[in-house]
Amino acid sequence: MKPKDRLDRRSAKEIERFLKERYTKLKQSLRSVLTGRYPDGGRRSAAAAAKAIETLRDEIQVTVMDSRSRELAQIETALERLSRRDYGICDDCAEFIGLARLRALPFAERCTPCQSQAELQARRTARRLSVDMGAVAYRSAM
Repeated sequence: MKPKDRLDRRSAKEIERFLKERYTKLKQSLRSVLTGRYPDGGRRSAAAAAKAIETLRDEIQVTVMDSRSRELAQIETALERLSRRDYGICDDCAEFIGLARLRALPFAERCTPCQSQAELQARRTARRLSVDMGAVAYRSAM
């Protein structure tokens, strides 16, 4: 690997600082949601309309928590890779991911071409499964 194809120390520190700050904010956010502190101060209305809004808000909170939890895991992995000094190396082709991509997505584990290929493969697999499930449903209805 050429020297220019690696992450310089200053960039690594900058990304590490960003990841740690983001990690702390996400953990605080999740902790806040889990302790039940909602924007309305936790007041709950007995009316059906209020209950529907409350349910929707709860579903949104679960979705947000899931997304933040996944991001926390990705950040933890990126920080581990930084400490092992293999941060910025594509999991698939072992080439440098690229500083621009790492700055845009600091927990990227693949370079852009490999990520595109993985996403294409995932779509093909999902499409195949969808077609297979449709065939099973059709046969079951017969």
